[in-house]
Amino acid sequence: MGASPSVPREAGRRTSSPGVAPGAATRVAAPAASAGGRGSPVPVWLALAALIVFAANLLAGVTTWVTVEMMHGVSAFAEETRRFELSVLPYWRSAAYTGGVAVAIAYLRPIVAFFKCGAAGPASELVQRRVTNAPAVLAFVGFALWVVSILVFPALTVWRFGHWGPDLMSQQVLGPLVNGFLAATVSYLLVDWLFRSMVTPTVFPEGRVAEVSGSLAPGVRMRLLLFLIAVAFIPLFMLLGLVRAAVVRIETGRPAAEVVASLATASTATFGIFVALGIVLTLVVARSLTLPLGGMAAALKRIEDGDLDVAVAVSSADEVGVLADGVNAMVETLRDRERILQTFGRVVEPSVRDRLLAGDVGATGELRTATILFCDLRGFTAMAEHAAPAEVVASLNEFFTAMTTWVRACGGFVDKFIGDALLVVFGLFADDAPAGACDEAGAAAALRCAVGMHERLAELNAIRARRAQPPLAIAIGMHSGDVLAGTIGAADRHEYTVIGDAVNVAARLQQLCKDEGRALLVSETAYIRARAAGFPTTLAPHDLVVLRGRREPIAVVQR
Repeated sequence: MGASPSVPREAGRRTSSPGVAPGAATRVAAPAASAGGRGSPVPVWLALAALIVFAANLLAGVTTWVTVEMMHGVSAFAEETRRFELSVLPYWRSAAYTGGVAVAIAYLRPIVAFFKCGAAGPASELVQRRVTNAPAVLAFVGFALWVVSILVFPALTVWRFGHWGPDLMSQQVLGPLVNGFLAATVSYLLVDWLFRSMVTPTVFPEGRVAEVSGSLAPGVRMRLLLFLIAVAFIPLFMLLGLVRAAVVRIETGRPAAEVVASLATASTATFGIFVALGIVLTLVVARSLTLPLGGMAAALKRIEDGDLDVAVAVSSADEVGVLADGVNAMVETLRDRERILQTFGRVVEPSVRDRLLAGDVGATGELRTATILFCDLRGFTAMAEHAAPAEVVASLNEFFTAMTTWVRACGGFVDKFIGDALLVVFGLFADDAPAGACDEAGAAAALRCAVGMHERLAELNAIRARRAQPPLAIAIGMHSGDVLAGTIGAADRHEYTVIGDAVNVAARLQQLCKDEGRALLVSETAYIRARAAGFPTTLAPHDLVVLRGRREPIAVVQR
């Protein structure tokens, strides 16, 4: 690092700044131990950083040597100044490297301490900010030393010779400035890749890198611009300088063959260096974009397939990192939505839930024809008096689970649980069936469900008998008719339910069934509709009954 590094091996003294390990970006997150955990003398990422920055400055030293040797002034003053520079250069490097190492160590100390403690617990805000800014800060420190050199060497020239000439511009200003920018650019791109791969995932396990205050991390556009300058503009500038320097040398009387041979050698070296550099930087920059974008595309595909157990690694504060945070936030929102739907589906029947969420329920309700089934446990109140509360709840839950599963299998839904009773509705959402057919199909499904409830209860009682628990008995009332379906309740709390005369009749039939000790009472209206839909079981007639709250008797069948 300096005005014109002449011997590339001297760049090996610099070991202070981070760099990149090839392939590091393929890892989603490096655990603290693999990146230099508790007990490790030097974190792995820090050693790799020093290696990469050494390589970047070695590259800048080589390119500076090539360009200065070919482009420095040809006057006697320029030649003498060149020899003076080479004598001073080792002292300048010692001072510059010492200062650069000191600044780099001081800046990275909190990060190193975090990793040496095993990266246990969340990182402090200071560590987070240092991690996001480290690539840019370290690149700036390196470039600043090159910039200082273009002030130091002209000043030393004036001190030594008493004046400074324009023919020293290439060797003392342009060459170090351009190649210093090259070293800083390469250092930044590779250090940034290293931190994305081995440091950022550990310090930011939950992402949200872009939310760190005081971040200096450039965006994708700036990184692409730096990449373009490093692999396109700088080599073109150097080749142009070499050609113009060759023309000047020929004009001053140097042998053309000698100048052309030197130009060919310098051009070939420059071409080889920048082709290799271009390949490396292209892979680094491309992978820093394609890997996270590919991960996000794969995650979105899994989300589309219904898999919400995904998370995208966030390793940068640029637009790609913000996009990754957005994908993770979307997944979390979808998980919350799924949890809400599942919870809502346990409070409200899933078919009703989906209808409510789709906005298919009018504010004033809908007049529909449906079949209503009331199922109530007989004698359960007396039984509950002699049982522990936990046993009562367990019995109810066991009973409701068996009945609800069977109701859904028959195509109905449980409107509500009322104590130890169920209000079940059939045929309410059969919108696609022909007129009248949905009423008959709903009645048939309801009657099938009512008969099957007794069969399911027999199976449940067999289980209860093996546990020495008393058997359960049910009474079922069923009726078909018009109902008003909609949301009922206060402005801030309501429920979806059905109301109307059909509901009242079914409830009264269930109570009568319970009072008479029967298993099932079905209104003749519902029974005729069920038979029209092909229900095979024949029920016995029952005397006309006058239900409480009604003047006219209704015909009923029984089982």
